[in-house]
Amino acid sequence: MAAVAAALGLTSCSETWDKNPVLETHTGTPTVDFLNNPVMQDQYIMLTSDNAEGNFHLTCSQPEYGYAAIVTYKVQCSLTEDFAEYQEIDQSFYDCAEINPMNGDVAAALEYLCDVKTEKDLPLDYHKLYMRLRAYVEQREAETTYFSNVVSFNGVSADYLAIWVSGVPVDIYLRGGFDPSWNALPEYQFVTGPEKNTWVIENVSVDTGVEFKVADASWGSLNLGAGDSSVITPGDAFVLNGGENPGNLTLSENFTGLVQLSLENGIYTVIFDPSH
Repeated sequence: MAAVAAALGLTSCSETWDKNPVLETHTGTPTVDFLNNPVMQDQYIMLTSDNAEGNFHLTCSQPEYGYAAIVTYKVQCSLTEDFAEYQEIDQSFYDCAEINPMNGDVAAALEYLCDVKTEKDLPLDYHKLYMRLRAYVEQREAETTYFSNVVSFNGVSADYLAIWVSGVPVDIYLRGGFDPSWNALPEYQFVTGPEKNTWVIENVSVDTGVEFKVADASWGSLNLGAGDSSVITPGDAFVLNGGENPGNLTLSENFTGLVQLSLENGIYTVIFDPSH
């Protein structure tokens, strides 16, 4: 019985060793052919606001890591085959058969590469757009990163502003008792802020007791106001109520400074910052 137990113990150890392969690592960032040619590579593709939720479709095989590791894939875009300048799309992919960057993300990458600043720079000419993948195992990224071979799409263009450009006037205003008819006034119009989904009005004054809301010029889809409270304290973040016909807002004290509006997870927050 002792001999049988010893034999079983040796077998068990051997099987455990076989089921725990070692992750193959390397130095630098080797380039390996693991990205397939895309089906739509010869088509001319116009990226618009209407198809921004669509996708480019790429497929690949997993680089050699010694076993079927969980690999992260990032898509990189360039206007040149040598990738001297490129943009990496933020979204991560984990399925070799479904590497599908959104059209809107590709449009943004293309516009950054083309140095688009405003809508006046659009629509873009059709450009040959090169793509490659950056693959890595998250736990050992520095030692497991590979670049794929390069593939291309013969003609890609964009006709709308997919990137976030600061300082662009938008259809968002402070609307209230600054005007007898609560009209949308240019001095109370927001412009795009330095970060995505932020908007600002610089050097604005609002007296305490003056009622107002944050709204678009037609009281349409954007009409933000009071929630749990209707009084905003300058310097404090205030969550706006976007429900049906929210109440008017006021400030707790006279204010002059910068107003910042931000959107995160569907919630609008405003800060009246007197330090600016």
